[in-house]
Formats: sequence, structure tokens, C-alpha cells
Amino acid sequence: MWKDLLHITSGVLIAVSLAVFAKEPTEEDFDRWATNWDSLIPAGTYDFIPENVSFDLRFDPTFQKKLDDAGRVLNPALEGQRIELAGFMVPIETQGQTVTQFLLVPEAGQCIHVPAPPMNQTLLVDASTRPTELRDLYQPIVVTGRLSVGEQNFELADSGYTLVDVNVESLDLDESLIPVAPDADGDR
Repeated sequence: MWKDLLHITSGVLIAVSLAVFAKEPTEEDFDRWATNWDSLIPAGTYDFIPENVSFDLRFDPTFQKKLDDAGRVLNPALEGQRIELAGFMVPIETQGQTVTQFLLVPEAGQCIHVPAPPMNQTLLVDASTRPTELRDLYQPIVVTGRLSVGEQNFELADSGYTLVDVNVESLDLDESLIPVAPDADGDR
């Protein structure tokens, strides 16, 4: 009897643990995360990009400079607001199998296998008060925290925002739905 009770209790604890540590997204979640990523870029920042970008324009140095400059434009209206974003962890500071600081990027493989996303799409996540487990570069996560607007520079990338007072959860997502940056599937 005690063995049965122990097995049942263990099963319930495992099920509860999985429910706590792996969030299964809904369509509303995807919409909210997309809107939140978009909010990091002030309206009109990329209005100079034509609907159809030609090969010549894509490699034009003046156009590339405009793209680079637009990627550094931040949204100061977000200062102090709480936000929830789904993305991928690029560890900056670790302690064994825990992470105290990482970059949050919108697509798997960015910063490691391919260039970093623009600064206004790269966030420093400060998890020093609540370190989180180290995750695979292709494991999607959801991070909720309070935003601070301001540039941070790292060897891997520059970030335009910092998230503090964070909660980090793994995201249960079918592999076919994981956004991977072009040419960034080296470790999969």
C-alpha cells in the first residue's frame, strides 16, 4: 500500500513539475509575444525599407548603414514596464548549470552560429537574484520581467534593453515551430 501511495505521489509530483516548467503556448500567446517583440522597435523605424528589396539595394553600403542605425533605435516609452517575451537563451554568466545573465534573442542560433540580431531585438536578462537553469540554445523559453531601456555591450552582441525581476520558463514547442535563424542549425 505504501509503495502504491509513493508511486502515485511521485507521479503527481512529476506531472506537476512538468506543468510548472514547460509552458504550452496558445495562439493568443504567440500573438502577444509577437506584439511585445514589435513594441521594442519604435513605430516608423524601418519605414525607409521598400516593399521589394532588390539585390543591389540589399548590398548597398548606404542602405546597410540605415539598417544598422535603425537597429540601434530603442523605445524609451517601455522604461519600467513589465513584458513577457518568448525567445532563446544565449548565456553570458553561468555558475555550473545555472545562468545568472543571458541574452534573449528572437530566433534560435543568433549570436552563436550567425550574427546577432539588432540591438533593439536583443535583451540582457539579469537573473542574478533568481538564477535559472542552463538551457540548450534551441530550447524556447518565456521570460517575464521589468524592462530597463539602455545599451549594454558584450562580446557576443549589444543589447538595447535589460530585463530584471525575471521569471524564466521553458516553452513546450514542437521542433517544427521553433524559429531558427538562417544557417544557424549547426548544433541540432
